[in-house]
Amino acid sequence: MKNKSSKHWGVLLVCCGLSVAAMGLGVNAVGVFLTPVSESLGVMRGTFAAHTTISLLVGSVMSLFIPSIIRKFPYKTVLSISVIIASISTIMMGFSDNILMFYVLGALRGISSALFSIVPLTMIINQWFEKKHGLATSIVLGISGLGGALFSPIFAYLIVSFGWETTFIIKGLVFLFMCLPAIFYPFSINPQNDGLMPYGYEANEQQEQGKKREKVTEKKSDFSFFQTTFLCFIVFSTLIAMKTTIAHHLPGFAETVGHSATTGAVLASAAMVGNVCFKLIIGVISDSFGTMKASVMMIGINVMGIIVLLTASSPVLLVIGAFLFGSLFSVGSAGVALLTKQIFGMKNYARTYPLIALVGGAGVAIGIALIGYIYDFTGSFTNTFIVALITHGISMLLLAVIVKQRNQIVG
Repeated sequence: MKNKSSKHWGVLLVCCGLSVAAMGLGVNAVGVFLTPVSESLGVMRGTFAAHTTISLLVGSVMSLFIPSIIRKFPYKTVLSISVIIASISTIMMGFSDNILMFYVLGALRGISSALFSIVPLTMIINQWFEKKHGLATSIVLGISGLGGALFSPIFAYLIVSFGWETTFIIKGLVFLFMCLPAIFYPFSINPQNDGLMPYGYEANEQQEQGKKREKVTEKKSDFSFFQTTFLCFIVFSTLIAMKTTIAHHLPGFAETVGHSATTGAVLASAAMVGNVCFKLIIGVISDSFGTMKASVMMIGINVMGIIVLLTASSPVLLVIGAFLFGSLFSVGSAGVALLTKQIFGMKNYARTYPLIALVGGAGVAIGIALIGYIYDFTGSFTNTFIVALITHGISMLLLAVIVKQRNQIVG
């Protein structure tokens, strides 16, 4: 069986479309809706942002069941049904006139979109790519940022021109369009079912890598969700996830420091461009030097971005700060997925990653509403940035503990 073919890259491309829909449109492009919809409904920014919180929370819970669902049912059937529900839920938001309806539709979209979001996508990439696994993962997860970068200013323009109701309908149709290639393109989660081997698979090399994995995960039978390494990694993932939600509030942040809504949309787009660029970079660095070093580097870049956002006043510098801030998305998605495989091994990936995705999703869900409420009650985003810097220090300490614990296991 072939270990390199055009189909490997075809699968990668259709996964990119799913990523743009589930994460780019569903999460990363929500920022431009926060102010106009909350003002139209007469609710606080945090109250409306909570519909995304609900969506992410129920989606994260659904992630726990994805491995068993994929084993029991044909994935193409699951994919088709979930895409239809997610698209209709988004379209129906354009007809919503109260916050309760947004909460119900947000929950439906969260449950359905989880079935073609980060957990199943990384499972597919794990199966289809042996070599260039880091690059493939970063491309699929990074492209979601392109969805946010491309569509945030478009949606902002459409909201001003036609209203947020019509824009939600358009968003739902775009959501469906991005998913159609994956529905119609013939592929299985396991490439061997299509007569192929994972990209770059070589028997001798695979056996050697298998021995290394076994050494790292030799205590698999003793694995516990309460072990220090896993608990530290859970806290690390949650902190990173919560801080990424600052990007969704950049449009509102820009207005609080005296800039226009258009400038705010540009900041959101700059963060999403950084999202894409740094996810590609972390994949390349991970393949060459290891995911741990790549993640630490991205956190350092994010610290620089936060400092720029805290101290700058000119639009140009704020855009640069927003771009640098986008580096954190590379850690929260690609970095965490790659670290999970590296630290806990492929044998434990299906056990550990859905739970890690659950707490990460919960972190995003809580963070996006919490930051909104921080602004509602303090009238400033400054405290949010300061807390983010403090928790970065905590994140680095957690990584140090994880490395030490893992070295003890390997040793």
